[in-house]
Amino acid sequence: MNHVPYMRAFQQQGVRVTINTRLVSVARDGNQLVATLGSDFAPEFREERLVNQVVVEHGTLPIDDLYRELKPLSRNGGAVDYDHLVNGGSIFPLRGEGKFDLLRIGDAVHARNIHAAIYDGLRYATRF
Repeated sequence: MNHVPYMRAFQQQGVRVTINTRLVSVARDGNQLVATLGSDFAPEFREERLVNQVVVEHGTLPIDDLYRELKPLSRNGGAVDYDHLVNGGSIFPLRGEGKFDLLRIGDAVHARNIHAAIYDGLRYATRF
């Protein structure tokens, strides 16, 4: 959903966005940088660019600290039986002596928008 406003701002500022490449190395060249790009899709591909800045986006990590703390205390060890989720039956396999079932949704799975978290909750809540 943020693509259009970000791309508009990037293009207005003359930012060059490069996708599907891997940053192989960065070296100083005076007050600038030489960025060497490669590709996982074409190993022979190499391109050097003289640039002022390099911004690398590595993605995000889930915020799952609480999930990991509760996992050994839960009845199901945080596991979900996906076959039962799709076809019916108990979705939480018994793996321990805990007093609760544990389910990971939303940003505990992966950083994403609120709609994904709501959908996760609805998908599991309608199973009961």
